[in-house]
Amino acid sequence: MSMPCKTYFRLVAEGQLNDSTTRVLAPVLKAASFLYGRVNAITRSLYEKRILKPKRLPIPVVSIGNLTWGGSGKTPLVEYVARRITERGKKALILTRGYGQDEVQQMKHNLPETVIAEGKNRYAAGCAALKKQPAHAAILDDGFQHWPLARDLEIVVVNALDPFGSGQLIPAGILREPLTTLSRASFVVVSHANLIKAAELEALKIRLRAAAPKAELVETCLEPLFFYKAEKKIRIPLQKLRNTRVTTLSGVAAPKSFQLLLKNCDIKPTRNFEFTDHHDYSESELQEIKRVSQSAAVEDIITTEKDFYRCPEKMTRILNPLILAARLRVLSGEGRLIERISRLLEAFGTNAAMPPGQQPGGHGRPDLRSGAAIAPGQQPGGHGRPDLRSGAAIAPGQQPGGHGRPDLRSGTGMTHGQPGL
Repeated sequence: MSMPCKTYFRLVAEGQLNDSTTRVLAPVLKAASFLYGRVNAITRSLYEKRILKPKRLPIPVVSIGNLTWGGSGKTPLVEYVARRITERGKKALILTRGYGQDEVQQMKHNLPETVIAEGKNRYAAGCAALKKQPAHAAILDDGFQHWPLARDLEIVVVNALDPFGSGQLIPAGILREPLTTLSRASFVVVSHANLIKAAELEALKIRLRAAAPKAELVETCLEPLFFYKAEKKIRIPLQKLRNTRVTTLSGVAAPKSFQLLLKNCDIKPTRNFEFTDHHDYSESELQEIKRVSQSAAVEDIITTEKDFYRCPEKMTRILNPLILAARLRVLSGEGRLIERISRLLEAFGTNAAMPPGQQPGGHGRPDLRSGAAIAPGQQPGGHGRPDLRSGAAIAPGQQPGGHGRPDLRSGTGMTHGQPGL
């Protein structure tokens, strides 16, 4: 193999390779997929049967995860939900494993008013964060398969460009769990819905409704806002790059989505440098990209925020690229999603929660089914997840009182030439 192992197995899982080596490995990978699926199913069953019990934080938990290995668009949705919580005058807490420090740094930069806690044990990380700063709601990043922490709302993101790969489990395919497990989801969010044909989108939605008949479907896309230079952070309008010669640099799980975003802005790169997700760029790699770009007489090098925050000092010093700022835009289903988040916040009251065992007055967390309080760690009645569909919803985009600095991803409040960050 001339390519890195991670890249090779990713391409195999996506069904993009069919060489002799891949055919020889196929039986081994299928056997490994079977074992992976059995272990995963046993773990899931232990929690579903309450043999192993998930722990609860004293605040509502919104889980945002996916069904596949690699990028599905979780991070933009995590940021979107955090902003909706902040707009209502509440403090959001993001719980992340911190596997990709690029994503953590990006969230810290884009969400200055949000608390971000890192750790493999998300419950312990949440408790430690709450000791330092109370919060009203937690967002469990990459939470669909994180059984040890109880959640109140289950959101699963599906990438429209490659929803299920070959349909096989890891490592033969990209699925973490069988498609049938989507039935656990309260919402299924289709990301990059604008980047596939209408007929393909409709076929995907039919398949999702069959797998998750009780879930609400939400369609989203990434909306490019502007570029900004790495060194001076000057905001540059999208139209300024139209029909210019550029090079792109991306180390994300779905580089095709980044390239299609640029194409939709009438930006056609002369060369695309693609690396594996969370790739740690070396000095020599960045120098080579610079050399090739200069020899091709390109006007700029464009990268993603995720790539930039992986090594900001090194990338600024060597390339000083243009960074694409983008936000999540909900194309359909936003009202229901906002309503459920609002109902969660209302059900748990207005006061920010302290860690378990430190709630003032000993009232514990509210029972979403009856309105009565229950003790920390106690399960409310055992009747399944609450139905929070009723009640008035806060209109999307409403901001109670306007807290903190302006959201640069709203597209307002800044003029060209002002800092993009």
